Amino acid sequence: MMMERISRRTALAAVSALALAACGGSDDSATSPKKTGNDPAAIGHVVGSADAPVTFIEYASPTCPACKYFHDSVLPEITEKYISTGKVRMVYREYPVHDIDVPAYAMALCAGDDKFFAVLDDMFEHQSGITDAARNGVLKAALVAIGERHGIADEAAFDACMADETIRNRLKATYDEAQKDGVDSTPTFIFNGQVSRFEGDIRTVEGFSAKLDSLLAGDTAGQ
Repeated sequence: MMMERISRRTALAAVSALALAACGGSDDSATSPKKTGNDPAAIGHVVGSADAPVTFIEYASPTCPACKYFHDSVLPEITEKYISTGKVRMVYREYPVHDIDVPAYAMALCAGDDKFFAVLDDMFEHQSGITDAARNGVLKAALVAIGERHGIADEAAFDACMADETIRNRLKATYDEAQKDGVDSTPTFIFNGQVSRFEGDIRTVEGFSAKLDSLLAGDTAGQ
């Protein structure tokens, strides 16, 4: 499964609507997430213990096939072995690659932090249907159907979500953080501060586990 390579032009196009919307004269300080010290969990969605000795960040897109592969085939075992046992904490950050990612992520955020991953799982499960809907001009209907399964009651609620400036600012802030981190493909991982593309050994459960084991053992060569 190949990573989704991203040109800077493509990424900027995907987020341009957010950038324009965020310039409406509001006070961004009231709506954008802030970094607190060096804690990577200040931006993103956290799974795992705050006391875990190792943290990895994932930047991903709901329409990226490699992201779906990681979440379907690698992450479940990593969660069982490392996250659920308190050894590792994961921070998931939205990275819109395509235009359709922006409303998809906006909807997931509107559902609430407690439902974010349930919506994300639903979007990965129906990834091909979402991309087909976008090609056929019925993306909104496809996303509304997903949203209805997670508490976004109807098309009017979906429209209100898309117009929510707080959501747009939050996505824009996460995108800006990705640019600082040098993200140029999805998924991209940051292990204790070191950026890694989804290639080589970490594309397998065994390889990803070995990476985490190395970090847990304090092996700087694995960082």
